[in-house]
Amino acid sequence: MTLDDYIQTPLYIAAGIAILVILLLSLIKVRKTGKVSFIFYMMAAVVICGVVYSSVKDQYTYLVYTIILAEFLAVPYLIIKIFDTPERQEKRNAKKNQEIANTNTDQVAKEKLLEVERKNKRILEVNQELISKVSTFFSTENSMESFLEYCNTFIAEKVTADGCVILLADDYDNGLAVKSLTGVFPPPYKLPEDLPHKPIRVETNLRFATFPLNGNIFGDIFTEGNPLLVKDSIKEPRIYQNGPEEFLRCGSYIFVPIKQQDLVIGVVGLSRLPEKEKFNEKEFDEACILTDAISTSLKPLYSFLAYAEKAELSKDGTIATKYQKDLLPAKLPVINNLQIGCFSNPVENVCGDFYDVLVSRKDRISFVMADIAGKGMNSLVVMIMIRAILRLAVNTAQSASTILSWANRGICLESSKIDHFASVALINYNSTTKEAQIATCGNNPVYLYSASNKQLSQISVPTEPMGVEKDTVYSDINIALNEGDIIVTCTDGLLESLNENGVQYSTESLKKVIIKNCNASAKDITNRVKEDLKKYSDSTQQYDDQSLLVIKIQ
Repeated sequence: MTLDDYIQTPLYIAAGIAILVILLLSLIKVRKTGKVSFIFYMMAAVVICGVVYSSVKDQYTYLVYTIILAEFLAVPYLIIKIFDTPERQEKRNAKKNQEIANTNTDQVAKEKLLEVERKNKRILEVNQELISKVSTFFSTENSMESFLEYCNTFIAEKVTADGCVILLADDYDNGLAVKSLTGVFPPPYKLPEDLPHKPIRVETNLRFATFPLNGNIFGDIFTEGNPLLVKDSIKEPRIYQNGPEEFLRCGSYIFVPIKQQDLVIGVVGLSRLPEKEKFNEKEFDEACILTDAISTSLKPLYSFLAYAEKAELSKDGTIATKYQKDLLPAKLPVINNLQIGCFSNPVENVCGDFYDVLVSRKDRISFVMADIAGKGMNSLVVMIMIRAILRLAVNTAQSASTILSWANRGICLESSKIDHFASVALINYNSTTKEAQIATCGNNPVYLYSASNKQLSQISVPTEPMGVEKDTVYSDINIALNEGDIIVTCTDGLLESLNENGVQYSTESLKKVIIKNCNASAKDITNRVKEDLKKYSDSTQQYDDQSLLVIKIQ
């Protein structure tokens, strides 16, 4: 037996080693402990195939060809490596790293996009829920209060808060008024010094509180317009610790401004008791989404309430205007040596002006010009009350100021909740002596045109309106009149009539027309003023009744 008889044994060993090489190369690649070129895989595979084929066919010439082929595969790779440089390797590595970075960036972008989609989907869901819910409050009494109560409970449950408060801006008081409170909300502001530290008293204080727009956490959030997450109230200097009572201990808070476009209209506050887990970022984002949805749903509710109020005012105004016309004198009385001219332009739904001419005695003719505060039926009710009192009082021998004082006392005793304020000018004229006694309250002016010096001046002085204080004292102005003299009184709605540029008609414009037409009759003078006023205002919207009364001595 010769050595050739054992030639297959080393061949099999070579094949096994080649297989082991492939396994090792694969492990290196999988574990990423080094870079492995595919050339080595091909060389090992060629060797294995050549060894096996040569052993099976018993033709060892193929083994030589196999080795040559394996070497041929290695030569080009080695030549490329010889001419390779570190710069090229660095470029290739940079390109590969860039591709990896791009892949990672794309993955991050996809995750962010999915997060935005989830958030937008959540926003849409919440808005749909609240918008559909707000319509159910349109026909309920106290629609706004009821809807805010619903929103309060809604947001507290969604964020699992222990308490929630909703505040809205109060333009009249220039502050934030609490409109809804639910659950337990330890006050994050300094309590009044004289307030007993009892749960019911503290809750009542918050429920009916109005906060200024600075110096407290609610006002600061409203003014800044940015939401705030307070995980630990001890570390937030704007949270006031009232303590030491347990129910006053402040825990975690979320404050979110209620915005409509760029305008902040209120604040939502959420609380969590100190012994519970603090609010987290996810709950903070949820609170912001819910508050935005509340803001969006408030828009149609505000619009509906404004429409309902306008419709109610329009209805009341139509009725009131009808009765107001019935209260004005249907025909002016004919009085010797006296001319009377007047007009009243009522503005829709306002119904605030009325005038009256009362021939009470031979020596007294009373002229009234009144401007009632308020709109619609409210002003009509007060108008009827004042008219009735004056019609009774002018039949007495009392002075003009005393008659106004009586009327004022009667109006002030009215305990209804409606506004009952008025400006009134009362002119008592004695036709036998050609003397006038004038008393005014409020800002209805009285002017006198003197025929002797051809000048017009205001003889009345603004005083406190009727209906403010029952003990208000008014004064009389006594004047002697001559032929050609003119007394003029009007309401402020005439003087404050606006043109297209927003400029008021003013006293000067009225004076010019009266002086220019001083020789005309009282009726013609009022017509000239009416024409001049219409020309001045044109089609500009007016917001107050315009009334004028002219008395000319013959």
